[in-house]
Amino acid sequence: MCADRQPMAWFAPLPSVEGMDLKHVNPQPPNALALPRPLFVREAARTFRDTGAVAPSSRHLADRLAAPMWPSSMVRRPAAVLEVGAGTGPVTRALAALTGPADRLDAVEINPRFVSALSGSLRTDPVLASAADRIRILSGSITEMPLDRDYDVIVSCLPFTNFDPDAVRSILDRYLSVLVPGGHLTFFAYLGTHALRSVVSSRTEAARHREVRAVLDTFARQHSGRQSVVWRNLPPARVWHLRTPERSGRQADAA
Repeated sequence: MCADRQPMAWFAPLPSVEGMDLKHVNPQPPNALALPRPLFVREAARTFRDTGAVAPSSRHLADRLAAPMWPSSMVRRPAAVLEVGAGTGPVTRALAALTGPADRLDAVEINPRFVSALSGSLRTDPVLASAADRIRILSGSITEMPLDRDYDVIVSCLPFTNFDPDAVRSILDRYLSVLVPGGHLTFFAYLGTHALRSVVSSRTEAARHREVRAVLDTFARQHSGRQSVVWRNLPPARVWHLRTPERSGRQADAA
């Protein structure tokens, strides 16, 4: 996927994030309704390869992933937003808090129990309920699901380091195929997992993890953007903020 692309050909530096204080912005209301953490823990134990975490994303990680929707990001509005790997909804909630009446948010989740919980939260969580008319919950795999729109913002919450390298490449390719020119992409990976897997995993598993890390590092390096670390998460996470170049006038006329 990435090997034959030249650096900066798809993604340009992200000026809309460069001026932000990524460590101190907290757009979510503080009196949030508690999300179903026990369900997440049960599903993490039952399907860890797909869930990929021991706890839901913290409010701090959710806010950082939702950075393209902050007013200072200058994303075009109304915006179409795609979240992949919604889980029980902490990032969905952060995105919903930042959407306006004309924006649209599609939340993709493959785990049917999470889909059910998230659907219920659209009725019971104040932030999600207030934006329910502009949120679609889509059940299935992002690489197999038909999508009927392109997106200005894509937020990936998938546990890439749990997947095979070819699956990671396919997912990243799918993101690029539905991201508009000038669109934003954010994704993350947990810190410290490589060292842990090197100690506790088989050689085959450790090699797979290294290859996935190489895929992500190559993608991030070739499609240059901004990185930041969220320490207030379990475990801490590195977040990538990337943006596609805007179309030139000539390209827009040709389209």
